[in-house]
Amino acid sequence: MKKHSYIITSIILIMIFNSCENKDKYDIFWDWFTKNEDKYYNYEKNNQELLFNNLHQKLIEIDSNLVFEFGPIQSNNKREFTISADGLKESFPSVIELVKKAPNLNKWKISSFRQRIPGDEIEIKYDNFKISYDDIYFRYSEESGRIGLELNIRDYKETPEFINATYVLLDGLIGEYDMETKVDWIERKSLDETKIDSLYKLIELREIIDDLK
Repeated sequence: MKKHSYIITSIILIMIFNSCENKDKYDIFWDWFTKNEDKYYNYEKNNQELLFNNLHQKLIEIDSNLVFEFGPIQSNNKREFTISADGLKESFPSVIELVKKAPNLNKWKISSFRQRIPGDEIEIKYDNFKISYDDIYFRYSEESGRIGLELNIRDYKETPEFINATYVLLDGLIGEYDMETKVDWIERKSLDETKIDSLYKLIELREIIDDLK
């Protein structure tokens, strides 16, 4: 009887080991997230800094470039969990595979890449300046299904904060995926107000990008 019990226990342990061995890093991440999903769904009521640090650590174990965003709880009681490559194209496959492996969770909408932000009046504020869609005009050239952008920016200063702000606005306007796959290059310069009539408004970029598809 003891021998039979030993054999059965050994078989169970082998099955558990094989099951774990067959799981890849994406499955392991979602197992962990599923166990902790309630904490993240209500992260405002918990230790937010600790939760976000833990989630960041789990994501960089998959790919060091992965970042995340949480949206507010919507009227359907779901919260959006967006996984992003932070604009780095070499990590797009990691984002795509991770989201593809996501389980069906009742409280969550799992999204890949930063999505377009609805509206035409987005503004970003820093300590020493602010910038909105209305402050940027552009020219563009197209080649092989991608475009190059010459951004003409009101009160432009070539600082890391200003450059980052333009990237954030572009991601919000056309989405991270289109930003990295449809835009080939970007140049920035100060806006000459006398030449506005010969330029496109930034919000017109959406339609130009969509026409490339």
